[in-house]
Formats: sequence, structure tokens, C-alpha cells
Amino acid sequence: MSTKMLTPITLWNDFDDSLPLNTEIVKETAQGNAKLTYIKFSGRAYGSSRVRIFGLYAKPLTGSSFPALLILPDVEHTCDENLALHFVEKGYAVLMVDYGGVRDNGDYTIYPEELSYANYRDDNCARRTQFVDDTAKETSWYEWVGVARYALKWMRDCEEIGLVGVLGLKRGGDVAWQLAATADVDCVISVCAGGWNAYRGICKFGDNTELKMDDERYRFLAAVDAQAYAQYVRCPVLMLCATNDSGFDADRAFDTFARINSEQEKTFYFSARYDGHIGNSALNDLHLFTDKYLKGREVFMPEPVEISIEEDEGDLVAKIRFDRNGEAKYYEVYMAEDNLDSATRDWTRGSLKRDEGDGVAYFYLNAYEGSKMVFAFAKAKYSCGFAVSSKIAVKRLEKRYLNSSSVSRILYSSKEGTGSFTLNCYNKNVVADCFLDNTQKPVYLKEGPCGIKGVSSSYGLRLYRLSDSRYRPSGNALLKLDVYSDKEQELNVSVVIAGKEKREEFICKLRLPGGEKWFNYILSAKDFKNEVNKPLPAFSDGTYVTFSAADEFCLNNFLWL
Repeated sequence: MSTKMLTPITLWNDFDDSLPLNTEIVKETAQGNAKLTYIKFSGRAYGSSRVRIFGLYAKPLTGSSFPALLILPDVEHTCDENLALHFVEKGYAVLMVDYGGVRDNGDYTIYPEELSYANYRDDNCARRTQFVDDTAKETSWYEWVGVARYALKWMRDCEEIGLVGVLGLKRGGDVAWQLAATADVDCVISVCAGGWNAYRGICKFGDNTELKMDDERYRFLAAVDAQAYAQYVRCPVLMLCATNDSGFDADRAFDTFARINSEQEKTFYFSARYDGHIGNSALNDLHLFTDKYLKGREVFMPEPVEISIEEDEGDLVAKIRFDRNGEAKYYEVYMAEDNLDSATRDWTRGSLKRDEGDGVAYFYLNAYEGSKMVFAFAKAKYSCGFAVSSKIAVKRLEKRYLNSSSVSRILYSSKEGTGSFTLNCYNKNVVADCFLDNTQKPVYLKEGPCGIKGVSSSYGLRLYRLSDSRYRPSGNALLKLDVYSDKEQELNVSVVIAGKEKREEFICKLRLPGGEKWFNYILSAKDFKNEVNKPLPAFSDGTYVTFSAADEFCLNNFLWL
């Protein structure tokens, strides 16, 4: 057994992607203006065997030359016709490959028996994904990137394909980082893949930020984690992340971005409050980016916003500076307090204090007077359509400011629009378990009886304010809410306790009578039960609260009594 320390260069410098592909057509169909061809072709060799790769090649029915995208889905997912067709409609050829291996239905990539740990369902896959016990060559990542390397070869050998970009989703994004750093690609888009997997569970801004190092951790950090590859990427980069991603620490995502060569064209965007998914602004960035680098269109790509947290005339503020080479249509700042866990932060919008011109603006950060730490990030959208974000900035608070806020028992009122509610479930109108496919805002205000509006979403609602100090209830607090539903249905209200090692959900089921009337409910902690019928100890133990029902409903006047 070898335990040689490998780097991105030494790991991949002897990879052989010159072997014949032996392509086999499995099935061909036409759908609209697209031709879909399911194929199998050979990947890397292991002894006398070779990996047999399954993929979907989609292209427009008309035309003889196309810009192209290699799409790498998350490891648990395989080829997605809807996602492929989305890009074919925009004039691209698409190769989407399976690299997760054995699954219950349909075709999939087949690994030699000796490499069975590359199958994501294999008992050894988790270990070979999270640890480098031997060398990085004996990990699942090496096999997954190997599949991507041969997929790229297949595209380069296809005469009708021109420039090739790589789009990686979640763990496919981690694969994309390795591919872009070690192979010839024309641009790369990383979606919900921030790197720093070795630091999972270690909050960047906590008191203990050190990773317990040993030889195995050094091997992982040196040749597996995305941030190790960022400095070697030599093509334009678009990094799309979600602020509340449970797959990685969003606080560290910009650290990966910052490691890319400063002379390389690159930009960055956060989808606020989303978890493992991106919304319309991020998807629009993706389209503009691929148009620029694969179709050669003139598109202005702004630099990320700069941000700092400062004191200004006695107020706590975020100072932002955005790219003045373009025309900014709007810019905004989000803030959160005290919560070290980026996945469960309650991000709220800050209000503008003043615009100084020349790309500089100040926003109030009205932090709770008892907060010890404040987080903030900024977004700006330009007339060209591109939206960009800043890093997540942090400041430890040691004093009160003029704009410090007091405790509040009002968790939500429609007077604040949609507040800081976000989506609860991503189980419908979602493409490739990553892209929200919607024509309206996913969280919106809906008018109910008497002209009173409430917050609503077809995805259900989630609010992280239970974990905020300013909203934390007393031990015997009651929870009040007004709900409107024109249909009779059941509303599930859940309080979730989310920790590093455990997630526990306590549910209260409310029968909504339906009709043109707002209904008022007052709930105690004991009304919420877990799966073994144990009551919620106290609302103050909760991390966040969710609301879900079969049909549309809206919520207002959510507060503590």
C-alpha cells in the first residue's frame, strides 16, 4: 500500500485518455427541435478491463457545428433530458454523463469490479469519497474525474462540436474543478460546489477553526478538495453558490474563488437563502456566461462586489463597492447575526443609508443589541443582466451602535413583504435537483380575504428566525399565526432542531377549514410531536420552522405571545 503525497499535477500528469472510445448507440429519439442520442463509450483502463461510460448526447436537429456543454450532474443523479433540452433550445450541443454507477433502473456507467467503490451506492464509496487512505488515485473522485476526462475526449473527437464548457452540479461541481484544472476546457461553471470538504462541520468563524491534521488529511487537502485545484484553472470561471447550502460551508466558498489566478476572467454569485439550488438570477448568469465564452457574444461580466463591515457616524454599516465599468440596476445587502452555521442563517435585507456615487454605497446593519457577531454579503445586478455577489464578511461586535435593534416578538408581518422566508421543499418544478424551473417568484405575497396579504410559496415555507437571539422566545411562549387557504386541507407546521450530529423534527398538524376567511391559531410547544410522539421541549430549542400543505396557503402575523 502506497501513501504517497500527490498534488493536482502529480495525480493527473500520467492519466491516459488516449485509448479508443468504442462508442455504441443505445437509443436515438427526436423531441421538438432536438435529437437525443443515448450512448455508451469506453473510459479509462484498469488492468485488462475498462470503465464503460453511459451518457446522453443532445443537439439541435438543424445545423452542422455547435458550441457545447459537458454537464456533470450530482453523483446521485444520472442523465436528465429536461436539462439537456434546456440548453439545446439555446443552440448548444450537450453531453451529460452518468458517473455514479449502479442504480435500480436504466443504463448507467459500469466500473470494473476492482473499482466498485466508484459506485455511489457501494458500501465503500463513502469512505473512498471522504478519505484518502492510500493515495488520491484510490478514491472515488479519481474515477469520477476519469469519466469526465473521457467524456471530454468524446466531445473533442466529435467534428460538429466547437468550443466546450463544463457545467458541474454539486458533487459534479467538485469533479468540474478537477477537470478544469487538469484538462483543456474553454470555460467552467461550478454550481453549489464550494470546496473545503475536509472542513465539513468546522465553522469558518467559530472559536475552533483548526482541522485536526494527519497524513490522511494532508493527502485529501493536497489532491482532492476543490480549493487545491482552483489555482491551476486556466479558463474563465463562473461560480454559483447558495448561502444556506447544507452541502458545504458557504462562508468558505469565496475562499475557493479567491484562489483562482487573479488574471483569470471569473465572477461569483450567491442565491440568497437557497440550499443546494439556484434561482433565476443565477441561471441567467449561466446563460450570459456561456454565450460569452462559448458563442463569442459581447457580454459585460462584472467583478464581484467588495464589502466591509464598519462603523459610520455611530451606526453599524456595510460599505460596498461595485464594478463601475457597467451600469448597476440595483444593489443590496443581506445580513445575519451570531449563527456560525451558514446553512441555518436568517438572512435579512439591510436598508440603504446613502449612496456616495462612483460605485460606493453604505447599508444599515441593524443588528440586535445583544448580538456578538454579524455577517453580511452584497449583490449587484447590471443592465446587461449579469448579477454578482461579494464574499460573506464578518465582524465581532463589542459595543452597541446607534442603529442597534431591540428584542422582537414578531417573527413575521406582511408589512415586511416576504420577510426572510425561503423555500422548504425542492421536490417540484426543479430540474436536475438544482435549477428552480419557475416563471414567478418562488416566495411571494398573496392577497387573502379583506384585502389582507400574506406570504406564500408553492414550495412550502421555511423561516430560520427561531435561532436568532432577537427573536428567541421565553420558555413558556405561545406561537400565534394567521393562515388563509381557500381549500380545506391540512397544514403541517414543523419546528426543527438542527445540530451537527442530529436533526429532529416536531410536527403540529392543523386542519384548515377553507373558505374566504383568515383563521387564527395559537400553539404551545407541547402541540408539536416528533416521530415517537415526544413533545417539543420548548420553542427556544428550535433552529427553524417550516410550513407545508398540498395546496396553496398564505401566512401572516406570525409572532410570540
